[in-house]
Amino acid sequence: MSVRLIPRLTLFSGANCPLCDIAKLELNRVRQTRPFELQTIDIHAPGNAAWKKKYVYWIPALHLDDQEIVKGRWDATDVTKALEQWDRNQQQAQSKSEQSENKS
Repeated sequence: MSVRLIPRLTLFSGANCPLCDIAKLELNRVRQTRPFELQTIDIHAPGNAAWKKKYVYWIPALHLDDQEIVKGRWDATDVTKALEQWDRNQQQAQSKSEQSENKS
């Protein structure tokens, strides 16, 4: 099992979305204390109909490694908590991987 070193966030947003602008500022606050990969998806862009259907009333939405963690109104604290849980999960996976290798 491979363990990721940097979490991958995906922000679902759209034009003329004040909450999306706030979300981007909140993500910048989090990024000052820890690294993460960030992909932004405009749900109104061509080819994103499925995301638009899912989030048209709920942007900004944020996924962590393909799992939704927050949507609508959220802040840096919500993201930090999710990233801390991600860290714990990665440490557990690393520990299990090392134990498995030691048994071999």
